[in-house]
Amino acid sequence: MHDIELSERDQAMLAGEEGRAAQIALRIIIRIAAVQGAKKLLDISNVHVGGSIYTGQASLNVIETLAEWGAQVRVPTSINAISIDRLRWRDQNVDPEFASYADRLATAFEKMGAKPIFSCTPYVFPDSPKLGDDIVWAESNAIVYSNSVLGARTNRHGDFLDICAAITGRAPYCGLHLDENRKGNFLINVPHLTNLDSSFYTVLGYLIGKHAGSDIPVINGLHEKPSVEDLKYLSSTLATSGAVGMFHMVGVTPEALTLEQALGGGQASRTLDVTREDLLSVFAKLSTAHDEKLDLVLLGSPHFTLGDFKELAELVDGKQASGKCDVLITTSQFVYKQAQDTGYVERIERFGARVSTDLCLCMLNASMFPPATKTAMTNSGKFAHYGPGLIGKGVYFGSLQDCVNSAIAGKRVIENPRWLQ
Repeated sequence: MHDIELSERDQAMLAGEEGRAAQIALRIIIRIAAVQGAKKLLDISNVHVGGSIYTGQASLNVIETLAEWGAQVRVPTSINAISIDRLRWRDQNVDPEFASYADRLATAFEKMGAKPIFSCTPYVFPDSPKLGDDIVWAESNAIVYSNSVLGARTNRHGDFLDICAAITGRAPYCGLHLDENRKGNFLINVPHLTNLDSSFYTVLGYLIGKHAGSDIPVINGLHEKPSVEDLKYLSSTLATSGAVGMFHMVGVTPEALTLEQALGGGQASRTLDVTREDLLSVFAKLSTAHDEKLDLVLLGSPHFTLGDFKELAELVDGKQASGKCDVLITTSQFVYKQAQDTGYVERIERFGARVSTDLCLCMLNASMFPPATKTAMTNSGKFAHYGPGLIGKGVYFGSLQDCVNSAIAGKRVIENPRWLQ
């Protein structure tokens, strides 16, 4: 079978002893392993499936067929954000037929035993993978975050390989599962800056991603400890503007306690000395809208975390969004409940924002907003990149503070980043 070393259990699975679904799933994994040059498979301990976005009948047929064959996941498996807000889609101008298909897709994953967290930030949930764990995670920001910040090991996979890995508990042994492929080779020297916020990490990630290709960046020179949210936004834009699957941050990420460790004891093959001008240029270019008037503020790509809700609640206390500007936040039901329990949701809704769960900003489309809607704003570099194509509107990028100020004014208000002042 393509000279892939197989265990006794693999051979039994291929013979159909664990059912047709496991048999077909393992065939697919072996075929992918051969394409990737892997010589054997490895056991994995966790899966996050990304094929949960309804993209047409084919995406539904594959998953429903596996479920009909009796497939069950063998390892803890969670589900990425889906295409609809299960609780609110009727109020969001979503086509009922589309909603039905999207719901069936999610239900098929649930039938196989996958946990319906419906989130693109699985790393904020309890029982996240730990340093050295071999996993198969989908969703580009989650892949980067798990490899880099958690120190777990996953490759960038296409849809459907993730559910096949969940059903079999096996994955190709190659790429970032191997020690030698996790060494940093692209040194990023960052200028000495203070007052860093998530917009800095968003811009830095987008800048590095454009230069990195599939190299592993080593970020050196930061003097402030980043938060979970900072690392989330960094992971997100590294994977948006480039094909990055992992980064090291010296003194922060677990495989980069020193620069020498991050580089695996060797030398970087190339170096990028980031300048303030580079950062300001990326910050400006992430905005592609032109109208001064603002119709939408969109937050939550990747999903808002509890830390994001806390920061926003503090920014909006005692303030009111313009009645002409719709403010939408996407998150998971798990984090939404946390934000409700801590009082953040009430404070944010008093400001005039609304929260949607299960789906993410990347599942939005033009039909979900009034026809007169022309211009949106976001603090997400990922959505600033993809948004114009997804919703057919101009999109401005700014810090979370900029988004609040703009929502209040009903027009674009973007300050020079505080970390450049």
